[in-house]
Amino acid sequence: MDTLKRLERLERRRRTRNISDTASTDSSSESSSSESSATKSTFGRKKNTRSHKSASRPPPPQPQQPDLTPEEAKNFTALDCEMVGIGPLGRKSALARATLVDWNGNIVFDEYIQQQDEVTDYRTFVSGMTPEILAKAEMTIDTCRTILSKTLEGKILVGHALKNDLRVIGIKHPWYMTRDTAKYEPFMKVRFDDGILWPRSLKDLMSEKLNREIQNKQKPHSPYEDAMAALDLYRSVRVKWEKVMAYKINKTCAIQNQVSSQ
Repeated sequence: MDTLKRLERLERRRRTRNISDTASTDSSSESSSSESSATKSTFGRKKNTRSHKSASRPPPPQPQQPDLTPEEAKNFTALDCEMVGIGPLGRKSALARATLVDWNGNIVFDEYIQQQDEVTDYRTFVSGMTPEILAKAEMTIDTCRTILSKTLEGKILVGHALKNDLRVIGIKHPWYMTRDTAKYEPFMKVRFDDGILWPRSLKDLMSEKLNREIQNKQKPHSPYEDAMAALDLYRSVRVKWEKVMAYKINKTCAIQNQVSSQ
């Protein structure tokens, strides 16, 4: 956590320096370069490994992960959202439900969201949303956004395909505080012969890695179940994942120190 605090201080210092700079584009380019240096896009990266073993085979035993102290556990939370479709053919997503759980599986936040636009596709088979359910929603998207922004501040956020959840809420979260099981390389797969890694579904990952079935086809998705699934996947490889993140964070700190000294 000391490294994270150091990175946050460096970023605050950089933002303060950029306030007096008349060239506003310098700030955005510097920020994007530091992030891209620390973590290259996994969607364009090749990996010289063989394809994943068949899911029908028993999953390999997971190494025992050291337990977190109660204080360390407070730094983690997992998010999952359900969405409905708005606009023509329901192609645009709108937040219908947001669920946050803590490290121990306790529900921190779970709310249905009032819709500002006409819902053209409730996506009930996946989201579980119906007109009757959303008619009872009491929380606005603005209130939800405010609460979640405050709740997630300073937390390591775990989830699957978090970009979609954060986008539909309308918030951002620092890359170095994000653990996305859809973008963790050992959880990804090579689809074609080009060696490019692609994300895998949460359902497939749970079946292969933890031998657990989720997202029953006969029932809508449960945001609590999905949030806990992503958290359990992260938990199973936490030590290895954090070593990777420590390298990326230290690399970013070194770059920012070099830039600030110029």
